Amino acid sequence: MNKQRADYQTRFKPAGDEALADKPISVFLPKNLDTYVRLKADRAKWLRQVIAEAVERELMHQ
Repeated sequence: MNKQRADYQTRFKPAGDEALADKPISVFLPKNLDTYVRLKADRAKWLRQVIAEAVERELMHQ
């Protein structure tokens, strides 16, 4: 039997007025990084912030 997660209704919803892409991006991480990221309280928000910062750095150095 599949149990529905408690956060099912809000799991993929933006925190604010931020528009999200239609499809998620998914990657496998090395185990040590995976453990660290999964300990984050708001993992999705943290990942969005880290990716946005990396994109901004790359765009500044083009």
